[in-house]
Amino acid sequence: MKIDASRLTQARATLPNGARIIAISQPHLGTAALNVDVRVGSRHESAADNGLSHLLEHMTFQGCASEPDPKAVNRRAEGMGAAFEAWTARDATRLSHWLDPAQLPDSAGLLADLMHRPKFANLETERAIVLEEGLDELDERGNLVDADSWSRRDAWPDSPLGQSVIGLPRNIERFDIDDLTRFHAKHYCARNLVITCVGPGSVDEMIAAMAPFAALPAGEMVVAEGPGRGPNGPKIRTVEDGRSQIDARLLYRCPGRFSDAAAAIDLLRRALDDGLAARLHERLGGELGIAYDQWALWEHYCDSGVFELGALVSLGKLQQFVEEAHALLRGLIVNPPTGEELERIKFRAGWAIRSAYDNHEGLIALYGSPHLYETTPPTPEEWLARVNAVTSDQLAAVARSIFVPENYVSCFVGPLTKTDRRALKAFTRKVARG
Repeated sequence: MKIDASRLTQARATLPNGARIIAISQPHLGTAALNVDVRVGSRHESAADNGLSHLLEHMTFQGCASEPDPKAVNRRAEGMGAAFEAWTARDATRLSHWLDPAQLPDSAGLLADLMHRPKFANLETERAIVLEEGLDELDERGNLVDADSWSRRDAWPDSPLGQSVIGLPRNIERFDIDDLTRFHAKHYCARNLVITCVGPGSVDEMIAAMAPFAALPAGEMVVAEGPGRGPNGPKIRTVEDGRSQIDARLLYRCPGRFSDAAAAIDLLRRALDDGLAARLHERLGGELGIAYDQWALWEHYCDSGVFELGALVSLGKLQQFVEEAHALLRGLIVNPPTGEELERIKFRAGWAIRSAYDNHEGLIALYGSPHLYETTPPTPEEWLARVNAVTSDQLAAVARSIFVPENYVSCFVGPLTKTDRRALKAFTRKVARG
């Protein structure tokens, strides 16, 4: 599958303070997008600061020197297009605006000032919102019952990568303006971010519109702590919770997106879960009816990742799910994709890239955000060439290197019976034997 990028023009620039700009022009677009990726997330936090990246993201839009009233910030943003949006991940924070292309200079001016000279108004209100958000991970007694959080702790046992993005409630309750100011000064600096703008205008016009970001202090690019030792598995974690289904996760620690194995890992994931014809859905859904909500994912960072197979499983089906899920993973080693299946998942990889050209977020993901951690990320064409070069034997070899006992952790949250727990322990012993 070929990628047609003939209508796309892109250019890069660096402001005097070190802020990197990627401008992407698509003349047929009717709207524009401004996106700022910042090198800050839970992996950049100490245990005492866990949750500060996420709280700072919330607080960024609470007024600035040029617009101290948070309500006025919202009115100005929505007068240009959509509201400001933001999210925090383990290794990055994103601030973005979808807007009228003519308003790009005004949006950049406001967003740059919010990042440069925040007022941090309404701390108590935003603190309450973040604490409320964190309740999704806790039971009524305040115990952590989030399978994603527990499984990542076990996958990265001695690294901040394993920390919760939302953060510990006791930390969130304690953070004050001084904490926000200290953390903001270190991370919200020009050398620690990448600015991407997408729209129908010329790349030169878009780069010129980013001039307000030159006011940010240069600072220093933050280097995160490494992923640390492996989980030394196999490990199992069971968490009792009174929900109606069991949240079941089987994970293997694996390489990240900078690895030579990245293209093969992407295809292994697609073999399991990229459409209803993929192995996971055909077996667990179509043939066995074990679970309605099921997935395989490769959560990847620059230096580490996890390969996860999970599902929400009804009572009485947990043991069957675990056995079948393990068989699917083993099947990637003994029966890797060949022939039509291999061609199909390679097509799906190309299809995902082609479809990204149809929207702002896709273009930012292809051409902008990768620069946050990589000086010269592969172009979409280069990535697809890597994917198309992967052979069936290479898929089996990569699967064999990942799906080994020492990389394995599992987490099960829900109304677990004694029979379930015995079966899970027996299964873990089976995994240990290889």
